[in-house]
Amino acid sequence: MKGYGPAGIDPNAAAADWERLIAVPESVLAKTFGLIRRTRTQVRAASVTYVFERTFDLFGREVCRAFRITEHPQATPPPRFDPNRLVFPDRNPDLRPTTDYVFVPCDDPSMRKVVPGSLATPSPKPT
Repeated sequence: MKGYGPAGIDPNAAAADWERLIAVPESVLAKTFGLIRRTRTQVRAASVTYVFERTFDLFGREVCRAFRITEHPQATPPPRFDPNRLVFPDRNPDLRPTTDYVFVPCDDPSMRKVVPGSLATPSPKPT
């Protein structure tokens, strides 16, 4: 039986490329002391956040620096109705996973504490 998709694409290479896109840097993984998992809702994409550094913001409040992975970003919003016409938003050019450094509250109630250096591999996807 012939597989789906274009001929000549190796599924193992595609999976390895996907894992490379969402890889957590080793330095972040070694210093991580908290994980925040967000599940997908209608307005927010699912993500895993690795909290690895405490710092202070401009106003002197304690915040934590974190590395966030969003594997499946939100898709294009639905069309909206203006008074006399239907307006379709532009399509997202690519919906690849996004990784970025963010600041989160250090006392986030959804943060699960972990021992720094105990994460050898990235944690599982949010459920």
